[in-house]
Amino acid sequence: MRIRFVRIALLPALAVALSAGIAQAGKFTVLHSFAGGSGDGANPLGGVAPAGGGSFYVATDGGGSAGLGTLVVLRKDGTTQMLHVFTGGSDGQNADGAPVVYSAFDKGVYGTTQFGGSSGCGTIYKYAGAYQQVIAFKCGPDAAFPFAGLVQSKSPSTDLYGVSYNGGASDDGRVIYVDSHGNAGSSCDFSAASGSHPFAGITVANGNLYTATTAGGANNLGAVVEACGRGVLHSFAAGSDGATPYGTLLYYNNVLYGTTANGGAPNLGTVFRVNLDGSNYTVLHTFQGICCGNSDGSFPRSGLTLNKTNGLLYGTTINGGNSSDNGTVFSIDPNTGAEKVVHAFSGSDGAHPYGNLYIKKGKVYGTAVSG
Repeated sequence: MRIRFVRIALLPALAVALSAGIAQAGKFTVLHSFAGGSGDGANPLGGVAPAGGGSFYVATDGGGSAGLGTLVVLRKDGTTQMLHVFTGGSDGQNADGAPVVYSAFDKGVYGTTQFGGSSGCGTIYKYAGAYQQVIAFKCGPDAAFPFAGLVQSKSPSTDLYGVSYNGGASDDGRVIYVDSHGNAGSSCDFSAASGSHPFAGITVANGNLYTATTAGGANNLGAVVEACGRGVLHSFAAGSDGATPYGTLLYYNNVLYGTTANGGAPNLGTVFRVNLDGSNYTVLHTFQGICCGNSDGSFPRSGLTLNKTNGLLYGTTINGGNSSDNGTVFSIDPNTGAEKVVHAFSGSDGAHPYGNLYIKKGKVYGTAVSG
């Protein structure tokens, strides 16, 4: 099988920063710094998922006794409880996507591992009082290497959906799922023509599945696609346009919003919006980074999250912000494109945030992969 995926090199100095209240008061708080080793996780790429009572589920790429990732509960007092240590081999490893509670089925916590399983091509797992591997992907023509986590659909089904970076007939990726009976599998191939190699998760809008791909499309620079449907809605072209989107799309006010890790005039990434039929594609913001006196972010890998208290969208960039170049949390007005850096990481408070943010009652929570 032809594997085109390249793993991200992570720093061994690992921390997770969760930002609370930055949307309103500008206050930033580190709730937990991951220590790695046998007692803690390390390198949380995917962000957090609510666990109730002010706690969060967090999956990590590293840490644990095998150094291959963990699933933990982060309590509101900043302490963690280990739920599962990934050990590789027939078990999964490198849990990079955010977990999700399957509220319409068994209330279990579901997630993906990028590698591991019986064929080494990744898994879907769940935790419902005990850890269980739901499916181990078999590589092409089955799915292979699911990076992002899963999302629950609300209509016409309540299934969980996600994507794999490789797999399928042409090894360009597949849609993966867990249905409301607990059965898991994969369907709908990606291809160069219809967008290929998705890192981003699935977004469900009007019963259809949307995602962004890092390659494929007319220019092989990635695309916004309707998976299992119309295919490419917009092909990225670099230059003043975006290129290589990694973040999950946000559906808000009948429009899809997203980010690209590259493209824009300085080639440092963009924020864009596009209609569900592919019309009215607009670049809302072009990131400027820290060159030439700027203090903007650069290279966003996360998608956007709506803050219902002020109507702004929030996201992260893995670099930029200040001279330490450790990344930012930013806000953007979905109507005007006005962008603001609301926190610039310095390293001691975390560095290089990748995953989506979670926002509740105006407080913004997220993870930084190192620092």
